[in-house]
Amino acid sequence: MASLVNVGKWLQGRARPSRTALMVLRHARWIALFTLPSVVLWWHVWTGHPSSTLTCPCGDPAQEVWFMAWPAWAISHAANVFFSGAVNIPHGANLLSNTSGTLVSVVLSPVTWLWGPVASTNVALTLAPGLSAWGCWVAIRRFVAWKPGAVPAALVYGYSSAIVTSLTFGHVSVSVLVVPPLLLASLYEIVVRQARTPLRDGVTLAALLIVQFLISPEVVVMCTFLASFGLLATMAVGRRKIRAQAPHTVRAFAIGIGISVALLAYPAWFGLSGPQSVSGVLFSLAPLSGVNISGFLFPGPYRALANSFTRFGGYYGRLGPPSNYIGWGTAAGTAVSLYFSRRRPLVWLLVLMTLVAMVLSLGAYLLGGSLVLSHGWLPWRTLGKLPVLREILPDQFAPLATLFLSFVLALGLDALHTRVQKVGGRHAAQISGPTWLATVIVGAAALVPVFITFDIPFTVQPISTPVWMARDAPLLPNGTALLTVPFAFSGSDKPMLWQAVDDMHFRLAGGGLKTPDASGGPIGDGAPGSARRILADLTVSGSTQPTGTVAQLSAVRAAVRSWRVNRIVIDGPSRDPVYASGFLTAALGATPLYDHGAWVWVVPSGGPTAPPATGVSLAKCRAVAPRSVKPSGNGALAMADCVLKAASAHRSPA
Repeated sequence: MASLVNVGKWLQGRARPSRTALMVLRHARWIALFTLPSVVLWWHVWTGHPSSTLTCPCGDPAQEVWFMAWPAWAISHAANVFFSGAVNIPHGANLLSNTSGTLVSVVLSPVTWLWGPVASTNVALTLAPGLSAWGCWVAIRRFVAWKPGAVPAALVYGYSSAIVTSLTFGHVSVSVLVVPPLLLASLYEIVVRQARTPLRDGVTLAALLIVQFLISPEVVVMCTFLASFGLLATMAVGRRKIRAQAPHTVRAFAIGIGISVALLAYPAWFGLSGPQSVSGVLFSLAPLSGVNISGFLFPGPYRALANSFTRFGGYYGRLGPPSNYIGWGTAAGTAVSLYFSRRRPLVWLLVLMTLVAMVLSLGAYLLGGSLVLSHGWLPWRTLGKLPVLREILPDQFAPLATLFLSFVLALGLDALHTRVQKVGGRHAAQISGPTWLATVIVGAAALVPVFITFDIPFTVQPISTPVWMARDAPLLPNGTALLTVPFAFSGSDKPMLWQAVDDMHFRLAGGGLKTPDASGGPIGDGAPGSARRILADLTVSGSTQPTGTVAQLSAVRAAVRSWRVNRIVIDGPSRDPVYASGFLTAALGATPLYDHGAWVWVVPSGGPTAPPATGVSLAKCRAVAPRSVKPSGNGALAMADCVLKAASAHRSPA
């Protein structure tokens, strides 16, 4: 009997959760709590069909679904997660030269395998603000005695206007900002507190840098730049203390930077100089992408309908505040926090870093100020021309400014708590009411102004895959090379979405990713007269449609041959599918099949063999063709038939 009792005690001891398990469960609970507001933001997704709903099946959200799909496919096929040969055939695309958020996609690969890339994208976007807030909460708790004060401060950061705005466009890599607050805490440990060994501090720093690089190299560069500035400021003010603690700092930095360089050397080289890497200014609007100075306090047009620029990016709901919006609540809370915590040097360093991040986020030109000030010099006018930095959009500094402010708020609440405790004396433990009240007020004053200016819940749309893409494309031989209209290029990402949903079953000509042109810069929609530009003009309005000149037809035929296209498909919405069917008929010299609402050409191995249909007025053929094709398909080939007949008459002797 005694032996059974001993066995029972042993099993009970074995069944008791370990300290590590309890810690994991506690943090998981906090992540869930911090994510609850995000569930409200994405309510229409999670009460509908999370595997077939996005803010928009177009623009940046469609591209992000592809970014989520590729690493999962690469892992299951033992391919390179940093490089894809499925787009921009035959050259491929370098994901580290793009905002791919590779690590997030890798972690969520099981979700992608089970429910598809749309579901995993929605999971990532829902978790992003909660994880960011949790990271801030973990970091702040090391600086304060009043732990509850870390909660509203973390929410201010995690649900800042910058992060919530990124969510609407599906920008996973710059909305999962869990690492920056942890980096801030790690640097403080290394330089100031030094409560741990240099080895532990160095390894922690390396782990954070590596994780953040694999989420977004852009954010690593911004954090490194700000950290360097903060370190210089700290050394200037506290020279004696820093000099005394220099051995620990130097060893920790040597370990952290050494490990980071060793492990990130290959991916850094791959992104900067590897195959299909892109150099120069990645975003054409980068020089003008700074935030509006008035946006820090004023939300702009309240809940206005999305403008054309926002819809182009991929959100069709109502506008939220600008990405740099802080609001009067946070501003007032910061001012009060400064009053209570003014004797703590860290607070003034954080204020300085806030101002630096704000100034950098303004970009190269002051927007929203007076005409006189708009011509004044801003640091980014010089910094934005430097290598690596010129690839960064300055408005991405906005969430880091909010990060520093969230720390100030928490330190202010902590200072208030300390003052209340001193006043309470022996009854200090019972007099926490004023601090609790201040904590709630700060949280409400900071968060409510931001939340009420957003379109909550977010406006979402169902994914509608064209019939041919949904039914026929999966039946093609694996690896079939497709050229589609709409053509895949930056701003026209639907073909990439169809490819991702189809589990990369086919390869795609073109692509909405950043890929290099002959000079190494991003190719965009291609040079004038190139096949890429011609196909882009067939896809979207805003320029003259290609008229079928000999040069245009030759450029497209050469591209079809060099891209090794197996099929050409016009399917789904584009500028004028009927006109495009006539142009491609002229280029290929052959009539397409009309199947399930799509025009389809099967391209012989080696490229088109029939001569192009030259000397044809596409405008005249378009005039006699139906304006739109009926579901029955009647008249679908009228444009193509007109083109070939006109070409035949043109070639016939008079």
